[in-house]
Amino acid sequence: MHTAPNVNARLPVENADTVSLVCALLARFPELASIRALPAEGTVRLTFAVRKRLDRAAQRDVVAAVQDHVGAFVVLAGAPLEALRVECESERSMSFVHVTRDLESFSKEELEMLCAFFNARFGEALVCTPHAEGEFEEDELAQDEAALYAIEALRDPTQSKNLVGFREEKRVLVYFLKSQKKAKASARR
Repeated sequence: MHTAPNVNARLPVENADTVSLVCALLARFPELASIRALPAEGTVRLTFAVRKRLDRAAQRDVVAAVQDHVGAFVVLAGAPLEALRVECESERSMSFVHVTRDLESFSKEELEMLCAFFNARFGEALVCTPHAEGEFEEDELAQDEAALYAIEALRDPTQSKNLVGFREEKRVLVYFLKSQKKAKASARR
């Protein structure tokens, strides 16, 4: 017996809403190269890309400055700092700064502070992806509201899949990751 598909069935939250929310974060904060949510660990990893090679001394300076800024920000917010890791990797002409934070104390305001920090520190060398041509730009208030909702949704304890969102040629791609680090499922746009 053949049954008709349930057209009212809704995709699981992590397969539909989470993709949209990660896209909203990347659209609102063009300074972000990628976002990686790891709900099992309760962390989010933000990556910023810089168009220059940072030597070891510059990497140490950036790590210390980010740790100082985030530490002070979280203390002033009155929240406990559960996780903060800052790592740098440099190639010939590019550097990537990865900031891993616990989702419990992470906030949209902290993300705004981090983006302002990287803009001030690296200026034109910070990779900021422009919007695609003809893309409808929402008003800033709507984008802020979507970003706030996105961060709250990433905290949702029912989220079970790791995901990564990043930009490629003015598009945002989101992948759900399997348990193994290098395996990935289908892309959603």
